[in-house]
Amino acid sequence: MKRRMYLMLAALCVTASLFAGGSAEKGAANASPQTQELSGSQISATPKEFTIFLNFNNMPFNSEWPVWKEVAKRTNVSLKGIIPQSNSNEEEAFNLMLSSGDLADIIGYKDIAVIEQLGRDGGVIPLNDLIDTHAPNIKAYMASHPQFAAASYSLDGNIYMIPKDQELISAEYWWIRKDWLDKLGLEIPETVDDLYRVLTAFRNGDPNGNGLKDEVPLFDRAGWKMPDEYLYLWDTSTEFYPRDGKITFEPLEPNFAVGVRNIVTWYREGLIDPEIFTRGPKGRDILLSGDLGGLTHDWVSAGNYNDTLSKSIPGFEMVAFAPPKDQNGNRIERVMRYPGAGWSISSTCKDPVTVIKFFDFMFTQEGYDLMNWGIKGRTYEERTDGTKYFTDEVLKSETGPVGYLRSLGIQYRIGMSQSGAYEYAFMTKAGEQANLLYESNPQWFPHNLPPYLDGALSLKYPPQYEAEYQKIMANIRPYVAEKFQSWMLGTADFDRDYPGFVKELKARGIDRAIEINQIAYDIFLGNDR
Repeated sequence: MKRRMYLMLAALCVTASLFAGGSAEKGAANASPQTQELSGSQISATPKEFTIFLNFNNMPFNSEWPVWKEVAKRTNVSLKGIIPQSNSNEEEAFNLMLSSGDLADIIGYKDIAVIEQLGRDGGVIPLNDLIDTHAPNIKAYMASHPQFAAASYSLDGNIYMIPKDQELISAEYWWIRKDWLDKLGLEIPETVDDLYRVLTAFRNGDPNGNGLKDEVPLFDRAGWKMPDEYLYLWDTSTEFYPRDGKITFEPLEPNFAVGVRNIVTWYREGLIDPEIFTRGPKGRDILLSGDLGGLTHDWVSAGNYNDTLSKSIPGFEMVAFAPPKDQNGNRIERVMRYPGAGWSISSTCKDPVTVIKFFDFMFTQEGYDLMNWGIKGRTYEERTDGTKYFTDEVLKSETGPVGYLRSLGIQYRIGMSQSGAYEYAFMTKAGEQANLLYESNPQWFPHNLPPYLDGALSLKYPPQYEAEYQKIMANIRPYVAEKFQSWMLGTADFDRDYPGFVKELKARGIDRAIEINQIAYDIFLGNDR
């Protein structure tokens, strides 16, 4: 991790020296004026090509994707990826591009903060004036979607990246084996104490009926983030969290002790997957297909097993249920969706005006449909009431609907709005019910929070504090993770260790990290003015 951070900082320093002074105005001055009349969805009267750096889910941008060829046909603007199709390492490719000084016209990257730093260093240009003058659809979208706008603005007041927005708020859901509940005469758990009793029954009641005590009541395929997802049950985590306008580091708060003691007990009693830290992303497949797993916190795809396992496990049924009420009676789902990384314009782009118009096209109805649904008549059709549905080419694909759509270039990580209807269109019945349950209960989700990504607050730090903060946390996060794992696995005693744990956190600078996070959180809330 440290090596990657040093490489990134070194690459950014090289870029700063190579591209300082780049600006939207400079690029716009080099753009050739549009003198010919446009027709249809054309952005340029003559064909134009721009280079692009983008790699999403190990898929470098491919100009041969059918949807992007259709976009080029309609707009007269085509994109050429600069990452070789054989290179799936986004971070390495990004650092290589920066250190070479040969920037693509359009740059997308997984981390908005890195792009914002690149903007401050002069590698990508501010988009504010370009949006105001040439991107009416982006401008309108920002005005009506404040969270999207907040994600777009850097602390220096500039917009360096157009993010990818998402219409749905719910992301992951609590899923339980309803057929196991029915077999044991149990109800869906309402509270965390109910959940403990259900998991215990799963462990001891032989719900899979094979005569063995081999059930794994609680599991998670993302073991690396499991500590926080389970600690949420007691309204705590291993990270920072705001309460009443004040940033707290939750391992220092009373709820943390409650949560850790319970998780230690659950693990000792065999309620949590004994291989939780090592089983890996295939864990869900292994445990459910083996009729072993009982409950998890996961995406809508967990509902797909009702169809795929119906023949091998008669009666198999996973259902989503409401987040259990914590020890204080609160029902909270911390995992939710936020605007994410999108794309930007480099300082070496000779025609940023055409590029921002191209970006704006993605926020028209036509661009929205292409990026979410693909090509009408091939990947989707419309009913008489205007609603869309995917064709069998998509729904019956061997790679699954999402995989197939992405193989055509649909739903790439660009500045756009991801349709909620697109997701509903290929959900199984269980998945649709999960989404409807969570989307119809917005009170379960915390409000006025900065993005909370994979358990960590995604705050924007003033440049004078960011390096200091990252240095402190590079020394704290691994320590917290190591201690939590030792307590859970029983190799160390939590109550005996905790006073020394707090003392060590103080020695490593946690109070200063809280101060810096408070500064960043006040900026988010607007309290710094």
